[in-house]
Amino acid sequence: MSGHSPQTSRLLTVIAVFLCICMSGIFTRSSALPSQISPSSDAETLVSEEISLTVTPVDIPQATPTPSPKVTKAASKNKSKKSFKVSHEASEGNWTSSGSNWMFLVDGNAYTGWLTDTDGKRYYFDENGIMQTGWVDVDGKRYYMDLDGIMQTGDITIGKKSYHLNDDGSLEGYKAKKTSKKKSSKEKNRKNSSSDKTSAVSSTDSDSKKYVALTFDDGPSSFTDRLLDCLEENNAKATFFMVGTEIASFPEEVKRMKELGCELGNHTYDHTDLTTLSSEDISSEIARVDQQLVDLTGQGASVVRPPYGSVNDTVKATIGTPMILWSIDTLDWKTLDSQSTVDEVMNNVQDGSIVLMHDIYSTSVDAAEILIPQLIEDGYELVTIHELASVHGIELQTGITYGDFHNN
Repeated sequence: MSGHSPQTSRLLTVIAVFLCICMSGIFTRSSALPSQISPSSDAETLVSEEISLTVTPVDIPQATPTPSPKVTKAASKNKSKKSFKVSHEASEGNWTSSGSNWMFLVDGNAYTGWLTDTDGKRYYFDENGIMQTGWVDVDGKRYYMDLDGIMQTGDITIGKKSYHLNDDGSLEGYKAKKTSKKKSSKEKNRKNSSSDKTSAVSSTDSDSKKYVALTFDDGPSSFTDRLLDCLEENNAKATFFMVGTEIASFPEEVKRMKELGCELGNHTYDHTDLTTLSSEDISSEIARVDQQLVDLTGQGASVVRPPYGSVNDTVKATIGTPMILWSIDTLDWKTLDSQSTVDEVMNNVQDGSIVLMHDIYSTSVDAAEILIPQLIEDGYELVTIHELASVHGIELQTGITYGDFHNN
């Protein structure tokens, strides 16, 4: 056994050496093969990702265009329009309502004249501090204020007419009437306010003109004087159907109506439906108003408008003056919208129309300030009820109601 052991050890050593040589070759070949993901490859991938991340944000601002010179130029062009310096009172005062009117109070006092508010909008307040709407004449120029009282510029359309207002708001091409002409017109109106109403308009003129009667119910009111200003300025007339309970509060307005040649109408003392009353009570409702008018102007009403247009045989037999209804009901009391009132009249008016409105609403007077010059431009002469009947050859009679004087 001992002689065999060295041979076995040599054999094992040879085998071990052989195996080492074989394994060394295998490892050498394995390391010589290219790696699927080498360290250099990993580094390149990471660098590539970093580059893509840094490049993308650079591309974003390049895609956003900078403002072009044309845009800047357009903006500067808009700013070139006339702007008004904000009134220093604008930041000191505050807006307040007075009924349906608006005023601007500064230290408790009503502001008058032009006011440019802090938002750049321009307003005009009359001598009583009332914000004006519609057409306004100031220092020989005419301006238009919308229903919010804001002065307008540029091209506007009122009714069927278009106007151009300059950058300062003044009406292009407008020429103010000379004072002497205005006085002569006023004198003419006073002359026409005599009891002989039918002689105020010559029948020979009716062939070439159109006539319409604007009538106002339920006043006078705090808005009536503004309406009378517009009538006087345009040498126009109207008929006022007044309520006795209001006459005592506005005596000067009633006197001025007569001075301007307007017709005084009776609308009962307290706006009662006459068909519900006895003959004696009807007479009382009418007589009390007539007495008020006589005390103020020296004459009673020449026409009557029964409240609600309600008439029966008792009313016809009792009232001793012609009864006047209407052909155009503006429903101004219901809509309280000036433009709606204007549209209703302009879309339906014709020669001989009688228009029903109310001078107890600011919106109605706003509408009248638009309608009066608009009707005149359209060829109408604004006259009283008796004048309208006269030019159409009609003699008004008691016990009869009249709704229009259209030529059939």
